[in-house]
This record gives sequence, structure tokens and C-alpha cells, in this order.
Amino acid sequence: MDQEELKRLAVEFSIDKKLVEILVERGFDTQKKLSDFLYPSLDNLTDAHKYVGYDDVLERIRFAIANNEKILIYGDYDCDGVCGVSILHNYLKSVGVDVNCFLPNRHTDGYGLSIETLEKLAEEYLSDLIITVDCGITAVEEVEYAREALGFDVIITDHHEPGEVLPDCLIFNPKLSGEDCFRELCGAGVALRIVEGLGGDEERNKYLDIASIATIADIVPLVGDNRIIAKSGLKVINSFNCAKGIKKLVKKCMQSDVVSSYDISYKISPRINSLGRMGDANAVLDLFCTQDNFLLDSIVNELDESNAKRMQLTQDLTEHCFEMLKGYDFEHKPVIVLHSAYWEDGIIGIVASKVVEAFKRPAILLTKSGDIYKGSGRSVKGIDIRKYVAMCEDMLVKYGGHKMACGLSIEEKNINDFASKINNLVAGDFDMGYFMPSERYDVDMSEVESALDMARGLQLLEPFGEGNPKIKFKECINSLEFTQMGSTAHLVSKKADREILMFSGLKYKELLESNVPKELYLDLKLAEFKNKLFAQSKIYSFVCADVEEQGDYGAYLMTGLAVGDYDVDVIDYQRALELGGDRYSTCYIAYDFDTYRTFSRQYCEKYGCILTQNKVSNFVVPVTKIIFCPTSLKELGYYKNVVLLDKPLSVKMFGKFLSGKGKLYCLNNDGILAKVKQLLPSYKRLGEIYLAIKAIVDKKDIRGMAELYYTLNKSIGVQYDEVVLSAVVLAELGILKLSGRFSIDNSVKRKLDESKIYNAICNA
Repeated sequence: MDQEELKRLAVEFSIDKKLVEILVERGFDTQKKLSDFLYPSLDNLTDAHKYVGYDDVLERIRFAIANNEKILIYGDYDCDGVCGVSILHNYLKSVGVDVNCFLPNRHTDGYGLSIETLEKLAEEYLSDLIITVDCGITAVEEVEYAREALGFDVIITDHHEPGEVLPDCLIFNPKLSGEDCFRELCGAGVALRIVEGLGGDEERNKYLDIASIATIADIVPLVGDNRIIAKSGLKVINSFNCAKGIKKLVKKCMQSDVVSSYDISYKISPRINSLGRMGDANAVLDLFCTQDNFLLDSIVNELDESNAKRMQLTQDLTEHCFEMLKGYDFEHKPVIVLHSAYWEDGIIGIVASKVVEAFKRPAILLTKSGDIYKGSGRSVKGIDIRKYVAMCEDMLVKYGGHKMACGLSIEEKNINDFASKINNLVAGDFDMGYFMPSERYDVDMSEVESALDMARGLQLLEPFGEGNPKIKFKECINSLEFTQMGSTAHLVSKKADREILMFSGLKYKELLESNVPKELYLDLKLAEFKNKLFAQSKIYSFVCADVEEQGDYGAYLMTGLAVGDYDVDVIDYQRALELGGDRYSTCYIAYDFDTYRTFSRQYCEKYGCILTQNKVSNFVVPVTKIIFCPTSLKELGYYKNVVLLDKPLSVKMFGKFLSGKGKLYCLNNDGILAKVKQLLPSYKRLGEIYLAIKAIVDKKDIRGMAELYYTLNKSIGVQYDEVVLSAVVLAELGILKLSGRFSIDNSVKRKLDESKIYNAICNA
């Protein structure tokens, strides 16, 4: 599409030309496609009667209604399943059907249909017809048993990938239809279309709010029919004409009344999911199926408490998995496979997603359930995780899922062979460079004429999600002035066209304000304060293309606090260069500018490429790189080699973060001490800083060196390195406590010449 046509479409749809370019690249390359995407209409939903099996399923349900048959709805315990069951239940109940619902307990019943659970249901519910929601497409034996042995008639409604053999019953699964139908509906979307077929558009529209939550939560592509359902449902929710339970849940977990796809994904659906993950999801059905205020308040509170518990378990398990990955062979294993007999199986899918986000490669987590291990897998763009799991089916008890997520069951004896095989399969198809982390961006801010107009245009692209990723921005700057937001660790910068935020960014303030080229990676949204609309960006990562000649020596000085011995090999420059030959192996650390520049140049000469440099992001992939004055050492445990290019005051600090498989090396280069000596405060100055620190920490909660510096700087005016050096010396003497909340121990009486750090620098 030429530039003139792009301009014309931008004017017609009143959005930035760059947004039109992005949408064209995403396949919306005609005026009609753009119009349908930007202004989705329920009139444009796929004609449901084109779906294979759809009319037969409707006919059977109508027969059940007409003949007063008892119906049992059997769903999945996740948000999609809960929402889909609720939609179908509410409609059938409204037309007088004797209908019951059942959601399996993931711990006692497992996922989907099982013969044991069906036998239990046959005794508990004297039902004529079972309708599944969001499950059942691979339950060939279970459906046969339900029909032949237990006397149930069965309808399968599902959206997961079918196997080669289908259950012998009526089925509505969009994936069984041709390309002329929209095939990516979630389970609740399937239920919604059934209600439409039974009761018409008016009945369908009553449940758009519930269906939109499921559609966004289930990570199906938010294009086509899914976009229509999600956007239409969000309108219902934001007009507050939604289900009473949704209103109460929104009020409980949100400060704003405007609900976005982000809020569904990270606030609302996790709460709906939490009971199913932690135990029994059946109680969640009342969130959508009752009008009783007392019961709804009770459910919402229970979901909130359950979600808090789930969040803590998720954090603990994520930290455990990250710890297990220290020493992992990232150079040769493109798929992460971890297992433990003691994990909470309800949260391993969430944790797998966090592992994928941090390490940029597919992850499969497995935990023991009875006599076998069950697991969840998550993938990265371009790698069909279900396909590779299916290629290992000879080792598996059961598996299913889709391109980006899968579930599987396996015997313990096969786990190691499975891990080896799936890694070999993926490594055979993908070069290991595919897993190098990189920041994706769609728009360079230099191309944006008006940030406010761009932010307004972005609202038309909502809801964002799978298939319609959020628009990311890059901004190239040198120096940008930031101010601390009150007494928090957050930063804000006011520009003419917008506000830029970085949460927990206080420790990066000096680096952000340094006069060197930087790439900021941001999002952009429309914000409002005191009835005034403005554009707001949030920095989620940034890269410094270079560093200033004057280093921030605070990190170097902090190494002096660690005492004791650690095994370190003293090597020369040549050996240091040899250690960095692999993509995922070595982290170099420099504290002196000359060391940093010299080694970076030599590495480039040897390998013909630039050594990855200072980057601040959520990635913890152990990419071979050089760090100048690191603000954190937590990621060192994932490296095979850590090379200290400047000899630190103590190597013990680094040993604390290395795993048992990591090796520490050091160049015998202590020239940095002479430069640090210039920062050494006099006895009198140290006394002034001590008194200022004491006055501050006695009154204020200080929990980081950056926060201490900025607070001190407001009162007495200090240099950052001067503050760190003073604090480190005081901490070494036992006068200042740096762990947790900073505090002064008034009982300690020590002389300055007792400080080994102070003496070492004085004698340099």
C-alpha cells in the first residue's frame, strides 16, 4: 500500500498514519478490513449455521427442552470454562430447563471427562443429557462409557485441537469447520453461539459481558469474531449494565471504573481462576448465576482472598524455578523442562508463563499427581508447543492444547527422555540465536507528531491481547531529567507532549540522566487528571548504547561489605576473551570506564560483533554481555562464567550470587582504587554525612542506597559515590544497618581507622 493511500485511510479513520501502517502489516490491508477491525459489529459475526455440527447440536438441545429432559453441563475449571458453563446454564434455566452444573476439581477429578467422575455424576444427577463446555474433544473412551454403560446422551462443545479420532456423539467445535468459519473461539464463545442459535440475538447479547471476560482471559486471538465479542462485552461492562457479580468484582479489584483488556487479564480473570487453581471452582459459578447480594459479596471476598494466596504461591514457585535454572544449559537447550513432586499443580501454568517471559524460550513445568506427573507448557511466538509435544506422544500418557499452551501427563521414568527429545526436536528446527532476547517495538516516537492524538487512536485498537498485541514504542534520547515521585522509588519526567514514568526506577536515575545515547522502550496510553486528558508513557526497559567516562562507583564500593573467601581464578585478558565465545555463557563486569572501553573493543576485534552492553529489562537470559557498574547481581547465577575485569574490594559478594555450576574469574587489575580514592571523604565530611544519615533514618523508612542518596542530597548536597562510600564504611563498622529498613546502631563505638575498606582505599 503506497503512502498516499495510507494518508487517505489515516484521515478517513481519524488515526495516526503510523497506526494504519501497523494494521496493514497485521493483515488489515483493505478499507473494509480496517473498518471491520476498528469498528467491530455483532452483525459481522460468522454465520453460526456454517459451523459443522452446529445445527445438529441445536436440534438435540431443543428436543431436550421440549421433552423436559434433565441436563447436566460439564465444564472446565478455568475462567473460560466457568464463564461458558454460566452462559449456557443461565439461558437454559431461563427457559425452564432442569439443569445442573459440574466443574471438576483439578486435584481429585483432573482435567476433562473421566470415567470415575462420570460414574459419580451418574449417581448424583439423574440426567438425560450431558453437555460439555470447554472440554471433551479428545474424550473418546469416556464418551463411549457415558453412553453405553451409564445411559447418558452426550454433546461435546469445545474449542481445543481435536485428535485423529472423535468421540461418537454430537459435537460443536469450530476447529472442525473450514476456513470460511471463524475457528478460534474460546469455550465461552462456543457457548455464546449456542445460546444465539437457541434464543436469538437478544438472548446472546445478555451474556456478552461474561463471554468477553473468557475470550480475553483464554489468550485466544483477539481478531475476527473474538474481537467482536470482546469489544462488545467490554462496552457492556463499562456501561455497568453487566452482571451484578461482575460489577461487584470490578469494584473490589479496581480503582478505576473503566475496564480494559489489561484489567481483565491481570485483575479480574486471575480472581475467577483462583478457586479452580487452588481447589473447587464450582463456587465461582454463583458469581454469574445469582442475584443475591449477600452471596455475591461473600464470593467476591473469597475470590480476593484466594487470589492473594495464589499470588504468594506463584511468587514462591517462580523463585524456586528461577533458582533451579541457575546453571541450566541455555546454549544447547531451547526448551526449559522442570519438574518437582511437590508443586501446586493449579499454578504451574502461570509460573510457566513467567519463566517464558524471563528466559524467552518455551517452558514446561511438571508436578506429581497420583502416580503420574501432570504439567503445563507455554511457548514463544513462532514455536508451536503442541506440535512438538505431540511428536513425543510415545512417552506421554495424555496431552492436548494449542500453539502457545499445552497440557500433558507423563510417567516419572520418561521425564528426562522427554526433555531430551523435545529439546533435540526444537534445536533441530531453530538456531539458538532465535532465543536471544530483544525488545519488540512498533513505533519510534520520533515519527509521532502528537503523542496525545496517538494515545487517542490507540483506544480504537483495544482490546489488546493474543493476535492483537499492544503497540510498543521506542524513544532514542541522550539525557532526560527525572524527578522522584514524592517519597516513592518511582520516577517521572514531564515533556511538552506527555508524561514519562518509570516505576521502581529511582536506582536508575543517574543512568537515565547521564549524557549518553539511550533507547527507551515504552508503552503509551491516554490518561486523565483533574478532568484533563494527557498522554502518558511507562518505561518497561531501556538500553544504554554507551557509558559516561565518569563511572558510578557505588556498586564497586558495595563489594567491600562482603567478607570471607571465595574461589576465584586470576586470569589474563586473552583467557577472559576466550571465555565469551558462546552466546549464553559469560558476564563481564567492569567498574572503570577505561577497562570497559578497552575490553569491549578487544572483544569486537576477536569475534567481529559488539558485546551486548548495559540493558535494564525483565529478561534474565544469560546472554554473553558486559555490564558497567551493575545495579544488581541477581542474574549472575544463570551464567557459566562471571569475569571481573576490575579487581573488586572483595569477591565474596559475587560468590553469593553464583550457582554451584558457575565459575568466577578476575583480572589482576586494581587500578580503579586510585580513582575511587579521589572520592574519599575527609574525617570531618564523613562525620557530617553520618549525622545527616542518622537524622534521616530515624524519621523515615529508607530501604535502598538510591533513596538514601536522593534524600540526603535534598538536605546537605552530596555526590552519589560519596554517600555510598560513607554508608559502606559505616556499615562495615557496624554503625549503619543496611538490610531491610536502614537504621543506626547507637551502641556501636568504632574508630574510622578500623575500617578495612577505608584503609584499602587510603593506601591505594
